[in-house]
Formats: sequence, structure tokens, C-alpha cells
Amino acid sequence: MRVDLYPEFLEILAAAKGLVAGRRFFLWRGEHESEPEGVDFSFRPVVSEKLVERTLDKNACVLCTQRISYKRGQFSPQHPSQPYLMLVHNDFLGPRGGIYQNSEEDSLFGRMVERVLGFAPAEALVREVLRCHFAAEHLTNADLLQNCFSHLRADIEHYGIKGILLFGKAASLVFPDKAKLESMQGQVFEWQGVATTVCAGPGRLVYMREKGFAKEAIDAERQKIFAALTTFKEKIIGGV
Repeated sequence: MRVDLYPEFLEILAAAKGLVAGRRFFLWRGEHESEPEGVDFSFRPVVSEKLVERTLDKNACVLCTQRISYKRGQFSPQHPSQPYLMLVHNDFLGPRGGIYQNSEEDSLFGRMVERVLGFAPAEALVREVLRCHFAAEHLTNADLLQNCFSHLRADIEHYGIKGILLFGKAASLVFPDKAKLESMQGQVFEWQGVATTVCAGPGRLVYMREKGFAKEAIDAERQKIFAALTTFKEKIIGGV
């Protein structure tokens, strides 16, 4: 699309071009203004120390330079009534929302856990496998995972964790080998010194529904989730 410029505007541009090309020109200043060379253009933000103390979590990790921001509540003390850890993953976890940022996934997660295990997810310790936001290209960085695992091990000791459930993408980040992860389905194995199982997350069912998978395929996936949670209930909770 062609836009015709006003002649006056073209004259201003031509004059500016000539002014800059001359490399030397006068700056007019008001009677009460300082000389330009005496103006301080440095910037130093002034922030209340009390505001910093309220905003920053003193327990937050500072190990990863690639961190974009902290995920909500991941370094805050929790008060689980059940000695179990549920590890999940959200690409983004904002200041509002539940365990999952997606409200449909969050609601489904609560229902499938409570119906099989007999208690709500909030009664267990729920953590993000990666406790901070990272760019997509850093998600599989082994060093970042190891830094997060150091906090995980501290939680296991502090809360006396007796079993771990790895859900969905959290399991894929911990075990990137798809064949190995598939072989772990329905199994109890030791990880981080604790009895662990893996289970598909609610996002899998939401994805299948949105993409129009056949009802039989969705029902089969539900059965796999039910079986994984039942394994955790019978072999880990029942064995404690």
C-alpha cells in the first residue's frame, strides 16, 4: 500500500538529514536548564529493602544462570499430610491457578488422583520437576535437572517422602529415552532413593480429546492411568 507523505514532512526529513550530516549543530536550552555536558544520564533504581524482602524468597535457588523466572511457590514450605511426592511439569506456571496452569488439566488431575488414591493432590507434596522457567532449548539440559534434583532430595529428607509419582512431561524430562520410559510403565522402581512410579498426566487425555482421537483410544489411555495409580496405591502406599 502506497502512502503519500505531506510535503512539509518531507522538508523536515531533508533538513534533519542535512543537520545530522553536518556533525556539528547547536542545542538550544532554556534559561534554567543545565549545560548538556553536565547532565547525569546514569540510572540507579531505588527499591525499598522491605519490598525486596517481601518479594524475593530467601530459599529460592540461584544455581542456574539460564533461569528466566521462578515458578510460583516452588521454594515455599509446604504442609503435606501424606508422605508422598507428586512431580509435574508446566511450561509456564503463573501467579494464579492450581497445580496445572491449564484449568481443565488441573481439574482432571485432582479427580483422577482423589478417586484412585483416596486423597486430594494438595494433601501430598506437589513440586515442579523444573522449579524455574527456562527457554525451550534448555529444558533437557542435564545440569539444570541436577540442580533441581538437589532441592528434590532436600524435600525428600525434610518431609520424609515414602513414594514418588512422576506425571506426564515431568517423567519425560527425567527419563528422555522413550523406550526406557515405556518399559517403566506399571512398574515400581527406586529413584532418588525412594519407591517411584510413572503415570501419564492429565494433559495427555486433554490432548487426545482436542485432536479427535477415537473414544476407544482415550478410554484405553484412561485405563493406563488408572492402572499406574492403582500400582502406586497398592505397592507403595499399601507397602508403607
